[in-house]
Amino acid sequence: MTVPKDRNNPERQDQESGTDERVEAKTELNIANFTPSLCTCRPVAEICARCAVIVFSKSYCPHSARAKSILLDKYSIVPAPYVVELDQHALGQPLQALLAENTGRRTVPNVLVSGRSIGGGDEVAALDEKDELASTLKTMGGQWVQEGWKLFDQGNLLSEALRVASTRASEMLHITSLKRRTTRDFHSTKESDRLPLRNFDPFERPTARRHRQFSLGHSTAHAVKMRYIHSEERLPIPENVKVHIRSRVVTVEGPRGKLVKDLSHIAVTFGRPEKDVISIEMHHGARKGVAALRTVRTLINNLIIGVTKGFKYKMRYVYAHFPINVNIEKNAETGLYEVEIRNFLGEKYVRRITAQAGVEVATSANVKDELVLSGNSLEGVSQSAADIQQICRVRNKDIRKFLDGLYVSERGNIIEE
Repeated sequence: MTVPKDRNNPERQDQESGTDERVEAKTELNIANFTPSLCTCRPVAEICARCAVIVFSKSYCPHSARAKSILLDKYSIVPAPYVVELDQHALGQPLQALLAENTGRRTVPNVLVSGRSIGGGDEVAALDEKDELASTLKTMGGQWVQEGWKLFDQGNLLSEALRVASTRASEMLHITSLKRRTTRDFHSTKESDRLPLRNFDPFERPTARRHRQFSLGHSTAHAVKMRYIHSEERLPIPENVKVHIRSRVVTVEGPRGKLVKDLSHIAVTFGRPEKDVISIEMHHGARKGVAALRTVRTLINNLIIGVTKGFKYKMRYVYAHFPINVNIEKNAETGLYEVEIRNFLGEKYVRRITAQAGVEVATSANVKDELVLSGNSLEGVSQSAADIQQICRVRNKDIRKFLDGLYVSERGNIIEE
């Protein structure tokens, strides 16, 4: 048991204490000077006595992530290297200052083997490329208890912490199976040759402790994505329709005209397994990539429907007191239809909308206060209807009471079966 010095009479306390007790008291007082609270912070001695390989890093540092991935994923070290995240540890700044004083290296990562720094991320990667990392860890790991603490000056915190913890760590500080992982380790039929995979389960939810100790800049469990080797969608082509695809630009010709759709931004492969069938394929696609196959199939199917049946939207005028007046004109230069909406909520402001190319706008001959939009392109017809509806939105009023506007009432085809 160590008795702290009496602040009122330090000489009296020194006379009663022996030489060994004064050294132990100095060690604990040095630790306490850097520790905000001994009840809440882990003593520095336990960090140094954790194992032979200690990695001082920071969770957001990419160089630290590189070194940790090599030591934790490529090699099987028993006991596993202990990672100290200085940005998350209560003694982060004092530890970094002590590392700079004793190892001459203030930057992270700082890999200590047997209390001696072997460098950072570049040095660990260089040893790994030369196949010298395993031999270095084996050579230096066995001398940690006897010689590692002598590498530091006796007067600083790390050397004292290593000395106090050396007896406790003697049972756990030798590398029992240090072995470079190869392809044989994963596919061997012998149980003894197989090595456990760290964080390989994609359904495992990492705990906060694992993120704190083995943070590689990202979560390995969430980085594993399942990919589908081959996915395919097929679309039949009617007899009176011609489909031409070049560089993922789809051209569809039919009785009602011609439509072109550029799909070069979607990484899919088109094929013709049969004369009247289009195949849309994707190899090694993720979940979102496979979902895009059905989207491409629907887009081409809408083009086929457009050149054979066409699309037609009907819109109704809704007003409570002020009747809405709609005037439709065709621009002689551009050939596009222009819609003018007047007297909306009694306003004098004239709202004007230009329809999309290939869309015809007309008033219904049989139904009062109805607008009919028709065309071959579903995107053009629906976008024109949306523009008309949105320009008549009620602003600065309660939309539950003021329901005036033009709304889509029916969707269908020009040629109905």
